[in-house]
Amino acid sequence: MSKSLSLKKVQFTIPKILHYPIISKFIKRFGLSEKVRFHGDSKQIAKVVEAHHQCENFDIIESPNNGACFHKLRNLSTRSCIRIATTDKEHSIINKTNFSPYLKELFWAEGKTFKSCPNLVTHTKAHRDNICNEYKISPDKFSLIPLSVRIPLDSEITHSSNEKCVSILFVGRFESRKGIDIVLKVIPEILQKRTSVHFRLVGPDPDNYYQSNFLKNYPSFKNNVSFLGEKRGVALDKEYRNCDIFWAPSRYESFGLIYAEAMSFSKPVIGTNIGGIPEVVEDEKSGFLCKNEDLEQFKEKLLHLIDNKALREKFGEEGRKRAIELFDFQNLVTKTENYYAEISNNLNN
Repeated sequence: MSKSLSLKKVQFTIPKILHYPIISKFIKRFGLSEKVRFHGDSKQIAKVVEAHHQCENFDIIESPNNGACFHKLRNLSTRSCIRIATTDKEHSIINKTNFSPYLKELFWAEGKTFKSCPNLVTHTKAHRDNICNEYKISPDKFSLIPLSVRIPLDSEITHSSNEKCVSILFVGRFESRKGIDIVLKVIPEILQKRTSVHFRLVGPDPDNYYQSNFLKNYPSFKNNVSFLGEKRGVALDKEYRNCDIFWAPSRYESFGLIYAEAMSFSKPVIGTNIGGIPEVVEDEKSGFLCKNEDLEQFKEKLLHLIDNKALREKFGEEGRKRAIELFDFQNLVTKTENYYAEISNNLNN
């Protein structure tokens, strides 16, 4: 019999380094101010968790990504689980970061934490296998729970009213891992072939570095490319809703939430056949997947979709069906509840 789990008994302990405004908004929106405490380093968090456990008798203790304090917990390890997104080491490798002594120590702690925790969660088979290979961890420790997106209502789904111009959207941080350099190399070649195309680039661009360099080198394309900065919530939804094609040539994604978001708005997507992306996007069904860093293939697929409205709509419809089936928020909730119940039942057996 599955053990019933109630959010009424949830206690959130968050490192101070993660005290972002967006977390504060989440806490306020869902009335969680009495359930959230911000604390300092991993030793302090471990002491707080163990002290609370004496009073609350936690069923489950979950942490995102690096485990925060799990390698410091003495008697609660069997109750712990870590939900792993892109790891610190993966970020550093893809972005070609120099491995300083600090980073090497961070990677060592990351691996030690993963190995010490009996219950690990990630969102794709590809990412699980990558972590297992990197840190020599058994795949049996993992459960797979896909990420989720808000599924827009049918009334929110629109197709471009501008028949003369095709709008192409990119969403992501302006960094190597997200492929912004690839985007800015391909755009001029597309615009030289198709003038009735507009690119909308969403994401933080510190000091307008990429924007200023692009407009300096290609001033004639300033009316065909919009650098929009970071957008969230309703503003980001509007960008998804109004585009004709979504394109993100990421060099690595453990999942690829941006593709699922675009698919939920019934948009065809072009991505990279790497990491967890093929488990989100079905190649030639909900979009196109290209070889990593293959500029010619990206150009070919972009031109193909620019010229084929019927195919754009077909891919969009299939993508929305897939998003509803696999990436709806309730799917994440149900799988997480079942996972918690499984851990709790194992403790009692």
